[in-house]
Amino acid sequence: TLEEEAYYDPRKFSWTKDLEDNIDTIRYEVLEYIKKNELKPYFNKSLVSKPNQWKTNGLLFWGYFIRKNYSNFKETWTVIKGIPGLVSFSISVLEPGTVIKTHNGDTNAIIRVHLPISVPEGLPNCSFTVANETRAWEVGKTILFNDAQKHWAQNLSSEKRVVLLIDVIRPEFVHQKLEICSKVLNGLGWQWQTQLNPKVRSIPMAIKKVWWSLSRWTIRNVLRVNCLIWP
Repeated sequence: TLEEEAYYDPRKFSWTKDLEDNIDTIRYEVLEYIKKNELKPYFNKSLVSKPNQWKTNGLLFWGYFIRKNYSNFKETWTVIKGIPGLVSFSISVLEPGTVIKTHNGDTNAIIRVHLPISVPEGLPNCSFTVANETRAWEVGKTILFNDAQKHWAQNLSSEKRVVLLIDVIRPEFVHQKLEICSKVLNGLGWQWQTQLNPKVRSIPMAIKKVWWSLSRWTIRNVLRVNCLIWP
C-alpha cells in the first residue's frame, strides 16, 4: 500500500552483509553464466521500451529450484541458501538504451533485493525509482525495496546493466511462504496465458475461480516436492 515504505534499510538484515562481502565470488559466477548462456526476454513485453531488451534467467523462481542451472552458481548458492524466507534468485539484464516502464509486483509480502553486478554509469542514465524516490545502483551494494510499490528503471548508457535479483519473504509472512509463492506463480501463469491468447480473459468468472483454485493446489504440491531437491 502507499503507506508502506518504498525502500528497506539493508542494515536491518544480517544477510545483506554476507551478500556484499561475497560480491567478488557472486559477480564472477553471474558474469560467467551470462557469457556462456542466452538469457530469456522477460515474458511481459509491454513493460519494456524496446522488445526483448530486458532479459532474465536464474536458479530459484518463487520457490521452484531450477536444478539444471545449479552447477553455474554453486558458490553463490552457498552464500544465499541460508537467507530466511528465500524464494527467488535470478539474473536481470537491462540492455543499453532501454527503460523498464512503471509497474508494480504481485505481492507486498516480499523484500525484493537488487545486488548490482555490472553498472555502466551512475545517475541519471542508470537509475532505479520506487515511489518517486530515485537511487543509483552501485556494484556490490544491496538495494532492498517493496516490489508492490510503483517502480521503474532505466539504462540509457551504451552497455548492459546487470543485477542479481533476490526475493525474500518478509519475516512477518514467512509462515505463509508456500501460499504466497503458489498465489504469485498462479498470477504470473495467468498473465502469460492472456498474452498468448487474450480471449481467455472472457472466460466466465466462475470458471476462472475453479481454474485458479486447481492451479494453486497443483503449484503448492509441486513446490513441496521440488524443495526436496534443494542442495
